[in-house]
Amino acid sequence: MQSLISSPIADERPPGVAAVAALLALAGVAAFALAGLLVLQAVPLSYGAALLPAGLEQAGPLAFLIYGLITLGLAFALWRRRGWARRLTVLLAAVGVALAVPAISSAVADGRAFAIAREGLQIIVRVAIIYYLSQEPVRDWFARRA
Repeated sequence: MQSLISSPIADERPPGVAAVAALLALAGVAAFALAGLLVLQAVPLSYGAALLPAGLEQAGPLAFLIYGLITLGLAFALWRRRGWARRLTVLLAAVGVALAVPAISSAVADGRAFAIAREGLQIIVRVAIIYYLSQEPVRDWFARRA
């Protein structure tokens, strides 16, 4: 089976794992920043729509704090080579894809180009994460945890 990793070395971190961990850490930091801005009432709730899918931003700062904790925890665990973090990241990405479907459907029906691009990009990134973390060399790297 073809994979994205051409020559895996047993103990070397696959570059995509570092990229996914960095993306999760960035999302976590952004979630904490938005939570702080929401507490200070400096921004409206709608600013978080790009970060939390399916209208979850309407839950307020607590939703961003929980999302930030989850994503930062997953980023750290992926970096530390925890197999459960790989599986949970795949699950979180799949849930994100499922929750983005109604939003992109609505955007297409209304002809909102920016929303189509935003939701489409989120779906593409999440599917790429699922695909990459499901590759055999990446799964094997997590399984060979020292």
